Amino acid sequence: MIEIEATGPQYQFLRSPARYRAFVAGVGSGKTYAGVLASLVACQRAERGAIVAPTYPMLKDVVLPTFREIAEGGIDALNKADLYAEMGNGSKVLFRSADKPERLRGTNLGWAWVDEAALVGEDTWDILLGRLRLDPGRAWLTTTPKGHNWVYDRFVDSPDKEHETVRASTRDNPHLPESYVESLEEQYTERFRRQEIEGEFMEAEGALWSFADIQRDAAPESMDRIVIGVDPAGGGPDEVGIVAVGKAGERAYVLGDHSMKGSPNAWASAVRNAYQQHQADRVVAERNFGGDMVESTLRTADANMPVEVINASRGKQQRAEPVAALYEQGKVSHPEAFDELETQMTTWDPAESGESPDRVDALVWALTELVLSDPSPLNANHVIGLN
Repeated sequence: MIEIEATGPQYQFLRSPARYRAFVAGVGSGKTYAGVLASLVACQRAERGAIVAPTYPMLKDVVLPTFREIAEGGIDALNKADLYAEMGNGSKVLFRSADKPERLRGTNLGWAWVDEAALVGEDTWDILLGRLRLDPGRAWLTTTPKGHNWVYDRFVDSPDKEHETVRASTRDNPHLPESYVESLEEQYTERFRRQEIEGEFMEAEGALWSFADIQRDAAPESMDRIVIGVDPAGGGPDEVGIVAVGKAGERAYVLGDHSMKGSPNAWASAVRNAYQQHQADRVVAERNFGGDMVESTLRTADANMPVEVINASRGKQQRAEPVAALYEQGKVSHPEAFDELETQMTTWDPAESGESPDRVDALVWALTELVLSDPSPLNANHVIGLN
Protein backbone atom coordinates (compact mmCIF):
# COMPACT_ATOMS: atom_id res chain seq x y z
CA MET A 1 0.00 0.00 0.00
CA ILE A 2 1.45 3.37 -1.04
CA GLU A 3 1.00 6.11 1.51
CA ILE A 4 0.23 9.51 0.06
CA GLU A 5 -0.10 13.02 1.38
CA ALA A 6 -2.07 15.55 -0.63
CA THR A 7 -2.77 19.27 -0.29
CA GLY A 8 -6.32 20.59 -0.49
CA PRO A 9 -6.21 21.31 -4.27
CA GLN A 10 -4.46 18.00 -4.95
CA TYR A 11 -7.07 16.11 -2.98
CA GLN A 12 -9.86 17.92 -4.85
CA PHE A 13 -8.19 16.97 -8.13
CA LEU A 14 -7.90 13.31 -7.11
CA ARG A 15 -11.52 13.14 -5.97
CA SER A 16 -12.96 14.77 -9.09
CA PRO A 17 -15.57 12.58 -10.82
CA ALA A 18 -15.02 14.34 -14.16
CA ARG A 19 -13.83 12.17 -17.00
CA TYR A 20 -11.37 14.87 -18.08
CA ARG A 21 -9.57 16.82 -15.36
CA ALA A 22 -7.04 19.65 -15.37
CA PHE A 23 -4.77 20.70 -12.52
CA VAL A 24 -3.74 24.25 -13.45
CA ALA A 25 -1.28 25.69 -10.99
CA GLY A 26 1.82 27.74 -10.33
CA VAL A 27 5.40 26.49 -10.40
CA GLY A 28 6.38 24.24 -7.51
CA SER A 29 2.74 23.70 -6.50
CA GLY A 30 2.95 19.91 -6.76
CA LYS A 31 1.39 19.46 -10.21
CA THR A 32 3.57 16.52 -11.19
CA TYR A 33 3.03 14.93 -7.79
CA ALA A 34 -0.73 15.25 -8.27
CA GLY A 35 -0.46 13.68 -11.72
CA VAL A 36 1.49 10.72 -10.36
CA LEU A 37 -1.03 10.20 -7.56
CA ALA A 38 -3.89 10.20 -10.08
CA SER A 39 -1.94 7.68 -12.17
CA LEU A 40 -1.45 5.34 -9.22
CA VAL A 41 -5.15 5.48 -8.43
CA ALA A 42 -5.91 4.67 -12.07
CA CYS A 43 -3.48 1.73 -12.03
CA GLN A 44 -5.74 0.03 -9.52
CA ARG A 45 -8.65 0.11 -11.97
CA ALA A 46 -7.20 -0.14 -15.50
CA GLU A 47 -4.84 -2.61 -17.08
CA ARG A 48 -2.90 -0.04 -19.11
CA GLY A 49 -2.28 3.70 -19.07
CA ALA A 50 0.11 6.30 -20.48
CA ILE A 51 2.04 9.21 -19.02
CA VAL A 52 3.12 11.88 -21.53
CA ALA A 53 5.56 14.79 -21.14
CA PRO A 54 6.26 17.53 -23.73
CA THR A 55 9.81 16.31 -24.45
CA TYR A 56 11.93 13.26 -23.76
CA PRO A 57 14.29 15.17 -21.39
CA MET A 58 11.29 16.35 -19.32
CA LEU A 59 10.01 12.77 -19.24
CA LYS A 60 13.38 11.35 -18.20
CA ASP A 61 14.48 14.05 -15.78
CA VAL A 62 11.19 15.05 -14.11
CA VAL A 63 8.20 12.78 -14.65
CA LEU A 64 9.83 9.35 -14.51
CA PRO A 65 11.93 10.06 -11.35
CA THR A 66 8.86 11.48 -9.58
CA PHE A 67 6.83 8.41 -10.50
CA ARG A 68 9.57 6.08 -9.29
CA GLU A 69 9.97 7.98 -6.01
CA ILE A 70 6.28 7.87 -5.16
CA ALA A 71 5.41 4.48 -6.61
CA GLU A 72 8.57 2.50 -5.83
CA GLY A 73 6.72 0.07 -3.59
CA GLY A 74 4.08 -0.60 -6.21
CA ILE A 75 6.40 -1.15 -9.20
CA ASP A 76 7.05 -4.80 -10.01
CA ALA A 77 9.41 -4.11 -12.93
CA LEU A 78 10.69 -1.00 -14.74
CA ASN A 79 11.88 -1.26 -18.33
CA LYS A 80 14.02 1.80 -18.96
CA ALA A 81 14.80 0.88 -22.55
CA ASP A 82 11.20 0.62 -23.72
CA LEU A 83 9.93 3.07 -21.10
CA TYR A 84 7.20 1.21 -19.31
CA ALA A 85 6.53 0.04 -15.76
CA GLU A 86 4.76 -3.14 -14.73
CA MET A 87 2.88 -2.65 -11.50
CA GLY A 88 2.38 -5.22 -8.77
CA ASN A 89 -1.25 -5.82 -9.74
CA GLY A 90 -0.34 -6.59 -13.36
CA SER A 91 -1.22 -3.20 -14.86
CA LYS A 92 1.23 -1.45 -17.19
CA VAL A 93 2.22 2.23 -17.39
CA LEU A 94 3.71 3.55 -20.65
CA PHE A 95 5.98 6.62 -20.59
CA ARG A 96 6.06 8.72 -23.76
CA SER A 97 7.09 12.16 -25.01
CA ALA A 98 4.97 14.42 -27.21
CA ASP A 99 7.85 15.34 -29.54
CA LYS A 100 6.14 13.37 -32.32
CA PRO A 101 2.43 13.04 -31.48
CA GLU A 102 1.75 10.48 -34.23
CA ARG A 103 3.87 7.98 -32.33
CA LEU A 104 1.29 8.03 -29.54
CA ARG A 105 -1.17 6.11 -31.70
CA GLY A 106 -1.60 2.39 -31.25
CA THR A 107 -2.07 0.64 -27.93
CA ASN A 108 -5.47 0.79 -26.24
CA LEU A 109 -5.49 2.69 -22.94
CA GLY A 110 -7.67 2.94 -19.87
CA TRP A 111 -6.23 6.30 -18.79
CA ALA A 112 -3.76 8.99 -19.84
CA TRP A 113 -1.98 11.88 -18.13
CA VAL A 114 -0.19 14.78 -19.85
CA ASP A 115 2.23 16.80 -17.73
CA GLU A 116 2.87 20.50 -18.58
CA ALA A 117 0.11 20.22 -21.16
CA ALA A 118 0.30 23.89 -22.16
CA LEU A 119 3.60 23.02 -23.85
CA VAL A 120 2.10 20.35 -26.12
CA GLY A 121 -0.26 20.68 -29.05
CA GLU A 122 -3.96 19.96 -28.96
CA ASP A 123 -3.42 17.08 -31.38
CA THR A 124 -1.48 15.23 -28.68
CA TRP A 125 -4.48 15.37 -26.35
CA ASP A 126 -6.89 14.33 -29.09
CA ILE A 127 -4.74 11.36 -30.11
CA LEU A 128 -4.66 10.16 -26.50
CA LEU A 129 -8.43 10.53 -26.16
CA GLY A 130 -8.80 8.34 -29.21
CA ARG A 131 -6.86 5.58 -27.45
CA LEU A 132 -9.07 5.49 -24.34
CA ARG A 133 -10.76 2.25 -25.34
CA LEU A 134 -10.35 0.40 -22.03
CA ASP A 135 -12.38 0.95 -18.87
CA PRO A 136 -12.52 3.52 -17.23
CA GLY A 137 -11.35 5.69 -20.13
CA ARG A 138 -10.30 8.85 -18.27
CA ALA A 139 -7.65 11.49 -18.96
CA TRP A 140 -6.16 14.39 -17.05
CA LEU A 141 -3.51 17.04 -17.45
CA THR A 142 -1.33 19.14 -15.19
CA THR A 143 0.19 22.43 -16.28
CA THR A 144 1.24 25.97 -15.54
CA PRO A 145 -0.67 28.32 -17.90
CA LYS A 146 1.11 29.64 -20.97
CA GLY A 147 -0.98 32.31 -22.64
CA HIS A 148 -4.11 31.39 -24.54
CA ASN A 149 -4.15 27.81 -25.82
CA TRP A 150 -6.31 24.71 -26.08
CA VAL A 151 -6.13 24.06 -22.33
CA TYR A 152 -7.79 27.42 -21.73
CA ASP A 153 -10.41 26.77 -24.42
CA ARG A 154 -11.42 23.30 -23.21
CA PHE A 155 -11.05 23.56 -19.47
CA VAL A 156 -11.50 27.24 -18.59
CA ASP A 157 -13.32 29.20 -21.28
CA SER A 158 -16.11 26.77 -22.22
CA PRO A 159 -15.86 23.45 -20.38
CA ASP A 160 -18.70 20.93 -20.60
CA LYS A 161 -19.96 18.62 -17.85
CA GLU A 162 -17.19 16.08 -18.51
CA HIS A 163 -14.44 18.63 -17.84
CA GLU A 164 -13.30 20.02 -14.51
CA THR A 165 -10.43 22.34 -13.62
CA VAL A 166 -8.76 22.54 -10.22
CA ARG A 167 -6.61 25.62 -9.58
CA ALA A 168 -3.69 25.96 -7.19
CA SER A 169 -1.06 28.52 -6.27
CA THR A 170 2.59 27.90 -5.57
CA ARG A 171 1.74 28.94 -1.98
CA ASP A 172 -0.52 25.87 -1.62
CA ASN A 173 2.54 23.62 -1.35
CA PRO A 174 3.34 23.50 2.39
CA HIS A 175 6.71 21.87 1.72
CA LEU A 176 8.18 24.94 0.01
CA PRO A 177 10.08 27.43 2.17
CA GLU A 178 8.52 30.88 2.33
CA SER A 179 11.75 32.35 1.04
CA TYR A 180 11.26 30.49 -2.26
CA VAL A 181 7.96 32.20 -3.04
CA GLU A 182 9.25 35.54 -1.78
CA SER A 183 12.26 35.25 -4.06
CA LEU A 184 10.04 34.59 -7.08
CA GLU A 185 7.80 37.54 -6.24
CA GLU A 186 10.81 39.84 -6.05
CA GLN A 187 12.07 38.75 -9.47
CA TYR A 188 8.83 38.44 -11.43
CA THR A 189 6.77 41.18 -13.04
CA GLU A 190 3.15 41.40 -11.86
CA ARG A 191 1.86 39.64 -14.96
CA PHE A 192 4.45 36.86 -14.77
CA ARG A 193 3.82 36.46 -11.03
CA ARG A 194 0.13 35.90 -11.62
CA GLN A 195 0.87 33.31 -14.30
CA GLU A 196 3.80 31.47 -12.72
CA ILE A 197 2.80 31.66 -9.03
CA GLU A 198 -0.98 32.02 -9.04
CA GLY A 199 -1.54 29.83 -12.09
CA GLU A 200 -3.68 32.33 -14.00
CA PHE A 201 -4.11 32.44 -17.77
CA MET A 202 -2.80 35.86 -18.66
CA GLU A 203 -2.86 38.20 -21.61
CA ALA A 204 0.02 40.60 -22.04
CA GLU A 205 -1.01 44.01 -20.71
CA GLY A 206 0.06 45.73 -23.91
CA ALA A 207 -1.22 43.07 -26.30
CA LEU A 208 -3.31 44.35 -29.20
CA TRP A 209 -5.74 41.41 -28.92
CA SER A 210 -7.58 39.92 -25.95
CA PHE A 211 -9.24 36.53 -25.60
CA ALA A 212 -12.63 38.24 -25.80
CA ASP A 213 -11.81 39.65 -29.24
CA ILE A 214 -11.52 36.19 -30.80
CA GLN A 215 -14.95 35.04 -31.90
CA ARG A 216 -15.88 31.46 -32.84
CA ASP A 217 -18.20 31.27 -35.82
CA ALA A 218 -18.41 28.60 -38.49
CA ALA A 219 -17.14 29.69 -41.88
CA PRO A 220 -19.60 29.65 -44.78
CA GLU A 221 -19.01 27.11 -47.51
CA SER A 222 -18.48 29.80 -50.12
CA MET A 223 -15.99 32.68 -49.85
CA ASP A 224 -15.75 35.84 -51.93
CA ARG A 225 -11.95 35.73 -51.75
CA ILE A 226 -9.24 33.78 -49.94
CA VAL A 227 -5.71 35.03 -49.35
CA ILE A 228 -2.62 33.31 -47.93
CA GLY A 229 -0.51 35.71 -45.84
CA VAL A 230 3.21 34.91 -45.58
CA ASP A 231 5.83 36.36 -43.26
CA PRO A 232 9.22 34.91 -44.32
CA ALA A 233 11.80 34.22 -41.64
CA GLY A 234 14.61 36.66 -41.13
CA GLY A 235 17.15 33.83 -41.25
CA GLY A 236 18.15 31.27 -38.64
CA PRO A 237 15.61 29.05 -36.91
CA ASP A 238 12.68 31.51 -37.04
CA GLU A 239 9.28 30.30 -38.12
CA VAL A 240 7.69 31.36 -41.38
CA GLY A 241 4.19 32.67 -40.78
CA ILE A 242 1.67 31.16 -43.22
CA VAL A 243 -1.98 32.01 -42.49
CA ALA A 244 -5.06 31.51 -44.70
CA VAL A 245 -7.91 34.01 -44.40
CA GLY A 246 -11.17 34.18 -46.34
CA LYS A 247 -13.79 36.89 -46.74
CA ALA A 248 -17.55 36.45 -47.15
CA GLY A 249 -19.52 39.67 -47.36
CA GLU A 250 -18.27 42.05 -44.70
CA ARG A 251 -16.84 39.31 -42.48
CA ALA A 252 -13.45 37.60 -42.53
CA TYR A 253 -12.59 34.09 -41.34
CA VAL A 254 -9.22 32.64 -40.40
CA LEU A 255 -9.22 29.32 -42.24
CA GLY A 256 -5.84 27.85 -41.36
CA ASP A 257 -2.48 28.40 -39.70
CA HIS A 258 0.20 26.56 -41.69
CA SER A 259 3.21 28.30 -40.14
CA MET A 260 6.34 26.19 -39.90
CA LYS A 261 10.11 26.08 -39.60
CA GLY A 262 12.15 24.76 -42.50
CA SER A 263 14.34 25.45 -45.47
CA PRO A 264 13.24 27.94 -48.14
CA ASN A 265 12.09 25.07 -50.35
CA ALA A 266 10.13 23.54 -47.44
CA TRP A 267 8.24 26.69 -46.52
CA ALA A 268 7.59 27.59 -50.15
CA SER A 269 6.05 24.13 -50.57
CA ALA A 270 3.95 24.74 -47.45
CA VAL A 271 2.69 28.01 -48.97
CA ARG A 272 1.84 26.24 -52.22
CA ASN A 273 0.01 23.48 -50.34
CA ALA A 274 -1.99 26.03 -48.34
CA TYR A 275 -2.81 27.92 -51.54
CA GLN A 276 -4.10 24.73 -53.15
CA GLN A 277 -5.87 23.37 -50.06
CA HIS A 278 -7.89 26.54 -49.52
CA GLN A 279 -8.29 27.29 -53.24
CA ALA A 280 -6.95 30.74 -52.55
CA ASP A 281 -6.98 33.68 -54.94
CA ARG A 282 -3.61 35.11 -54.00
CA VAL A 283 -0.54 34.86 -51.80
CA VAL A 284 0.65 38.04 -50.10
CA ALA A 285 4.23 37.91 -48.79
CA GLU A 286 6.55 40.36 -47.11
CA ARG A 287 9.69 41.16 -49.06
CA ASN A 288 11.80 42.96 -46.44
CA PHE A 289 13.91 40.14 -44.99
CA GLY A 290 14.23 37.99 -48.07
CA GLY A 291 14.44 40.52 -50.87
CA ASP A 292 14.26 38.89 -54.29
CA MET A 293 14.75 35.49 -52.63
CA VAL A 294 11.10 35.47 -51.54
CA GLU A 295 9.95 35.86 -55.13
CA SER A 296 12.34 33.32 -56.59
CA THR A 297 11.62 30.75 -53.87
CA LEU A 298 7.86 30.95 -54.36
CA ARG A 299 8.27 30.92 -58.15
CA THR A 300 10.23 27.67 -57.83
CA ALA A 301 7.43 26.06 -55.79
CA ASP A 302 4.70 27.02 -58.27
CA ALA A 303 5.33 29.29 -61.23
CA ASN A 304 1.59 29.80 -61.76
CA MET A 305 0.71 30.81 -58.18
CA PRO A 306 -0.27 34.51 -58.03
CA VAL A 307 1.99 36.11 -55.44
CA GLU A 308 2.11 39.74 -54.39
CA VAL A 309 5.36 40.67 -52.65
CA ILE A 310 5.08 43.78 -50.49
CA ASN A 311 7.64 46.05 -48.86
CA ALA A 312 6.68 46.89 -45.28
CA SER A 313 6.78 50.66 -45.05
CA ARG A 314 5.46 50.78 -41.47
CA GLY A 315 6.43 49.01 -38.25
CA LYS A 316 4.75 45.83 -37.06
CA GLN A 317 2.63 47.59 -34.46
CA GLN A 318 1.39 50.21 -36.92
CA ARG A 319 0.44 47.47 -39.40
CA ALA A 320 -1.24 45.33 -36.75
CA GLU A 321 -3.37 47.98 -35.03
CA PRO A 322 -6.00 48.36 -37.82
CA VAL A 323 -6.32 44.56 -37.98
CA ALA A 324 -6.75 44.33 -34.20
CA ALA A 325 -9.52 46.94 -34.56
CA LEU A 326 -11.34 44.60 -36.96
CA TYR A 327 -11.41 41.99 -34.20
CA GLU A 328 -12.73 44.52 -31.68
CA GLN A 329 -15.49 45.41 -34.13
CA GLY A 330 -16.47 41.73 -34.43
CA LYS A 331 -15.58 41.51 -38.12
CA VAL A 332 -13.20 38.54 -37.89
CA SER A 333 -13.93 35.00 -36.70
CA HIS A 334 -11.86 31.90 -36.02
CA PRO A 335 -14.00 28.86 -36.92
CA GLU A 336 -11.64 26.72 -34.84
CA ALA A 337 -8.94 27.31 -32.26
CA PHE A 338 -5.50 28.12 -33.62
CA ASP A 339 -3.55 27.80 -30.39
CA GLU A 340 -0.14 29.08 -31.40
CA LEU A 341 -1.50 31.94 -33.48
CA GLU A 342 -3.93 33.01 -30.76
CA THR A 343 -1.28 32.76 -28.06
CA GLN A 344 0.94 35.03 -30.12
CA MET A 345 -1.92 37.47 -30.67
CA THR A 346 -2.79 37.76 -26.97
CA THR A 347 0.75 37.77 -25.58
CA TRP A 348 2.66 39.91 -28.07
CA ASP A 349 3.26 43.30 -26.47
CA PRO A 350 4.78 45.57 -29.15
CA ALA A 351 6.26 47.89 -26.54
CA GLU A 352 7.95 45.13 -24.54
CA SER A 353 8.69 42.24 -26.89
CA GLY A 354 11.68 42.18 -29.19
CA GLU A 355 10.45 39.00 -30.86
CA SER A 356 9.04 39.00 -34.35
CA PRO A 357 5.43 37.73 -34.29
CA ASP A 358 5.62 35.66 -37.49
CA ARG A 359 2.10 34.20 -37.33
CA VAL A 360 0.58 37.57 -36.42
CA ASP A 361 2.46 39.23 -39.28
CA ALA A 362 1.11 36.68 -41.74
CA LEU A 363 -2.41 37.23 -40.38
CA VAL A 364 -1.99 40.99 -40.70
CA TRP A 365 -0.82 40.77 -44.31
CA ALA A 366 -3.79 38.58 -45.26
CA LEU A 367 -6.44 40.67 -43.51
CA THR A 368 -4.95 43.92 -44.78
CA GLU A 369 -5.21 42.60 -48.33
CA LEU A 370 -8.73 41.21 -47.87
CA VAL A 371 -10.44 43.86 -45.77
CA LEU A 372 -8.38 47.02 -45.44
CA SER A 373 -7.10 47.44 -49.01
CA ASP A 374 -9.28 48.67 -51.82
CA PRO A 375 -9.60 46.01 -54.50
CA SER A 376 -7.59 46.96 -57.56
CA PRO A 377 -6.12 45.25 -60.62
CA LEU A 378 -2.91 43.37 -59.92
CA ASN A 379 0.18 45.37 -60.70
CA ALA A 380 2.49 43.34 -62.92
CA ASN A 381 5.51 44.84 -61.18
CA HIS A 382 4.42 43.35 -57.86
CA VAL A 383 2.86 40.08 -58.93
CA ILE A 384 4.73 36.99 -60.09
CA GLY A 385 3.55 33.83 -61.73
CA LEU A 386 0.47 35.15 -63.54
CA ASN A 387 0.09 33.64 -67.00
